Amino acid sequence: MPKPITERDWKLSGNAKCSDAQRRLLNAACGDLAAQINWHGFRLSKDDFRHLLAGTVLRWRLMPGIDVGQGPGFITLGGSSLELSRSECTDAITLAFHLGDHPDEQRLKCKPVTWCDVVRGARGISDADEELAGRYAA
Repeated sequence: MPKPITERDWKLSGNAKCSDAQRRLLNAACGDLAAQINWHGFRLSKDDFRHLLAGTVLRWRLMPGIDVGQGPGFITLGGSSLELSRSECTDAITLAFHLGDHPDEQRLKCKPVTWCDVVRGARGISDADEELAGRYAA
């Protein structure tokens, strides 16, 4: 079993390739988003959310694709989430957390995400914090 991820493990900066802990945390957060967020009428997979976040951070470009007889359609160009730097991965993880905590800011009609233990631990959220927040949410 991998060691728990702490804020110190994922809040990294620099141009080095993203760390294993960052990659694990991003995957865990995207799994939670996929299970609980309906993205403007679409059910996205964990990989879809990872691509959405990476595309946002890397500023992917949308352009016409190659026409193979059915019209050109559109494609995106950018990069892979596997190519994120440590700073970019920190940004993607932070975006995932914000999206899950505040889906209404993206005009999504769903409740905030209930995060898994991996994400809660990495954010420093304990069971007591969750219970207390639940009591005061109205």
